[in-house]
Amino acid sequence: MTNGLTTLKSNAESSLAVIKTGKRMIESIGREGMNEVLADQVRAYISYCNGEMQRLHNLRKPFTTRLTEIQKQFVKLEKDIDPNVSGSPAFEASSLLRGYLHKQIDDAMAAEQRLVKNRQATENRLRKRDDIDETRLETLLQRADNRLLKGQSEIRLAEVPVDLIPVVTEPEGYIDLLRYWWQEIGRNLPDSDLERIFRPAISFAKKQAKKGNKVESIYVEYRPEPKIAA
Repeated sequence: MTNGLTTLKSNAESSLAVIKTGKRMIESIGREGMNEVLADQVRAYISYCNGEMQRLHNLRKPFTTRLTEIQKQFVKLEKDIDPNVSGSPAFEASSLLRGYLHKQIDDAMAAEQRLVKNRQATENRLRKRDDIDETRLETLLQRADNRLLKGQSEIRLAEVPVDLIPVVTEPEGYIDLLRYWWQEIGRNLPDSDLERIFRPAISFAKKQAKKGNKVESIYVEYRPEPKIAA
């Protein structure tokens, strides 16, 4: 731990020195304006920063690697009892409970279907009888409706609380989900959030642009960005 703190202090001093050098260079650019000499200095500074980053990384890696290993041990202890992690007893117990509750849901749906089927069968049977007038028929059908409603109410009283989980059944479904999210949330987010969320798509489009393939859209434009050698 002591060596780690010493390395942290040393890295902090090195980082601060690099920062001060960069600020002095920026102040020079502010006074003189960018020119070829200063441009070369910026390139050299960027290259130096990359080298220093790697050096500081190498110095701290033994300590952060060990910390990561310790973190993994802590995380494993948590995952071993996490109901959402496959392999834990809690996950297996949750799966058994979920299966039990799914059966209750299926049984309730089947029971309601039987009630509806019985109600229709009752109506069909009554309408075939010649000894029942229209008034009597309406009374008997009303009683059948009441039995149906009572049965449905009893089923709903005992129904299992559920969450509705969207499940994409075809790849095109992801487009529908994205469109829904965009209309409700995405369109109102700041550009910084959208750039972060769509970074994979933007990176893909950037790589494709190098091959001459571009997105055809009035809302997307390609702007030239100078390459800075690291």
